[in-house]
Amino acid sequence: MKGFDIVTKLKKLFAGLSVKNFIGLTIAGIINALGVSLFLSPLGLIDGGLSGTSIFLDKITPAYLVLSYFLIILNFPFYLLAHKKIGKVFIVYSLFGIVIYSLTAFILENVVEYNYAVNGSPIVGHDVLLAALFGGLLSGVGSGMTIRFGGALDGVEVMAVLFAKKLGMTLRNGI
Repeated sequence: MKGFDIVTKLKKLFAGLSVKNFIGLTIAGIINALGVSLFLSPLGLIDGGLSGTSIFLDKITPAYLVLSYFLIILNFPFYLLAHKKIGKVFIVYSLFGIVIYSLTAFILENVVEYNYAVNGSPIVGHDVLLAALFGGLLSGVGSGMTIRFGGALDGVEVMAVLFAKKLGMTLRNGI
């Protein structure tokens, strides 16, 4: 009987979650991190929302406090706020997406051996216009995909989903 309880609890825990969504969220988190880490952050450009605040804090704090830490720390309270209002599935997807985004940003900025401060973006160098265009495009695509697959990468996006739900609007089916 005890084994049956565990299976039942696991089914209940993972009810409503989809492998397809986790794959989409993985791709979305990587795309967003590429936009921020390879284009915006190296040239000192600031993204919107709490991601932008994280980039700013990354620039003004000691080296051991990195972008990926701020992404998780600043967004976490918004996910707690939304847990009861939106639901467990949204929170699981959102937290998964932000972990992928943060992990990818951490790898790009701290593991890959490239001096962003001196060389600028590895793709567009020091061209601010191209960095803003490509970074904004990738960040927007990543955020849009995250919402499409049931989550949100930024606390501001979480608030948008909350307000949309409160007003009876939908950002995508299922949210």
